[in-house]
Amino acid sequence: MSGDFELLVHRQALCGASPLWMSALNCVYWVDVLRRELHTYSREAGTDEVRVLPGVISALGATRHGQLIAAAADGFVRVHQGRAALEPVVPVNGPGDRMSAGGCDPRGRFVAGTVTLSRRPRGSALYVLDGERPRLLVDGMTTGGGVGWSPDGGRMYLVDVGSIWIYDYDVERGRAMGGRQWVSCAESEGVPEGLAVDADGCVWVAMHWTGRIHRYAPDGGLETVLWAPTRRVTGLAFGGTRLEEMYVTSACFGYDEPAFGQDPYAGALLRFRPGPVGAKLAPWQGV
Repeated sequence: MSGDFELLVHRQALCGASPLWMSALNCVYWVDVLRRELHTYSREAGTDEVRVLPGVISALGATRHGQLIAAAADGFVRVHQGRAALEPVVPVNGPGDRMSAGGCDPRGRFVAGTVTLSRRPRGSALYVLDGERPRLLVDGMTTGGGVGWSPDGGRMYLVDVGSIWIYDYDVERGRAMGGRQWVSCAESEGVPEGLAVDADGCVWVAMHWTGRIHRYAPDGGLETVLWAPTRRVTGLAFGGTRLEEMYVTSACFGYDEPAFGQDPYAGALLRFRPGPVGAKLAPWQGV
């Protein structure tokens, strides 16, 4: 275990994803997509509570009332934690086989993508939940991953097909325009998945299969490379009282016993202090 990383939950999550900091509760929510689990890691107690949900959840967002909005298998849902239930908000009928990664934009609209099980080229899309109505935001995606926004809201970053794309973002109307490739990641660097944006406008990206965590400057230059204690990093989220901590999810699907021997922390929840603090995230403004 690297001295820079803390092991918080030593659990072999098949596909840990979507860490979400909840300041009022001093906890981090995260999911195991393949096991349909919702995890609640208590920062104060150091415990991880697990609830098995009736359906797949791939992305989480906080509501104004301290509850959870989520991307489920076929649309947007509210999560009722006490009874481990999912309440449909609205289905998404469009490109893709199921929902994927997401998060709230700077005005509190929940945004999430879709994926195809066959990874069909340009067969997926990104949707925004504007009120309680899904609206197409970006079409023609292939394997959509993490999404995030610059601190001023004028840029949207989106992971797709081993690259990070950038869009001009109209915060007032919730529109993404002028999409272009911002960073192309070499195969040796890993596969970009989850991302988080810091208060300086730099973008942190989890590189699956190599354990690298990249920090990119606003101009796309690679400023920092950190090495997590597992190759299987998937998601990132700032947390802590000043957003001075970074929480990292990981995966272990496809591993057998020899693979775990070489990568024993695959599937764990980790934490480190990145130096820069995170940009504050807006809660979902829906009802």
